[in-house]
Amino acid sequence: MLTVTEAASANLAQMIKQQGAPEDIAVRFVYEGHGVASHRDSQRAGDTASQHEARTVLLLDAQVSKLLAADRLDLVGAKLALKCPKEGE
Repeated sequence: MLTVTEAASANLAQMIKQQGAPEDIAVRFVYEGHGVASHRDSQRAGDTASQHEARTVLLLDAQVSKLLAADRLDLVGAKLALKCPKEGE
C-alpha cells in the first residue's frame, strides 16, 4: 500500500480545504498513459483511502493502489512528491 507521510496528508487536507471542496471530496490518483495524475473525486467501492484528522484526503482505485504499493507520498519543500524505493530497499 502507498505510504502517505503525515506532512503529505496535511498538505492534501489543506489543499482540499482551500478549494472549498465538500467533505465527501478528496484527491484521487489515476493512471494516465505513462504516469499518475490527480483530480478531485468522491470515494467509490473498492478504493483505498488515506485519512487526515478524520477526513479522507486521498483515494486510489485497485489498479493505482497496486501500481504505487511500494511507493511513498511525501512533501518536498512545498510540493507533493512520489518516491519510489531503490532496488534493495
